[in-house]
Amino acid sequence: MPPMNRREAVKAATAIVGGVLMTSNGFLVACARDSAQAPPRLLTPDDQSLIEEIADTLLPTTPSSPGAKAAGAGAAINLLLTDCYEPEAQERVVDGLTEFRRMCRSRCGDNFAALPQREREQILNEIDAEAQKAGPTHYFTLVRELALRAYFSSEVGMTKALRFVLVPGKWVGCVPLTPGQPAWG
Repeated sequence: MPPMNRREAVKAATAIVGGVLMTSNGFLVACARDSAQAPPRLLTPDDQSLIEEIADTLLPTTPSSPGAKAAGAGAAINLLLTDCYEPEAQERVVDGLTEFRRMCRSRCGDNFAALPQREREQILNEIDAEAQKAGPTHYFTLVRELALRAYFSSEVGMTKALRFVLVPGKWVGCVPLTPGQPAWG
């Protein structure tokens, strides 16, 4: 039998290992996602929808960039709140959303999503003033923070609202901004 060279050995080993891995049931099953086993999120679908409406009021669609709803901020907020915040903060947001929903119904007779944009902004301005007096323990401070983080870490926020450059090239420490130019992402 003639001696095998290294190139032929690598080709043969790659073909064998690749074939075994691709046809192996264990490998393919390990890559599949089972939505039934997905961990539950903290916010209910109604709470997620409400917080997305709040975020969209804080960060609305403009001629130059889509709003928070277009960026999918509700799901991102739910993920951030569930995975990255302490239980006290989570409880504060959930209780705050319940209080917010109750306040909207008592003051306006309707839910927040059905209100016109002007009324939504007025309600959020009043709650923001209340939150500034109460300090960092108020739920709205955390809701605003979550909305900003979810929006500006999304693809829409990074590419449309901010100027995102994947590979910026050389480092330039001081870049002047012209009026109306978006910030760098």
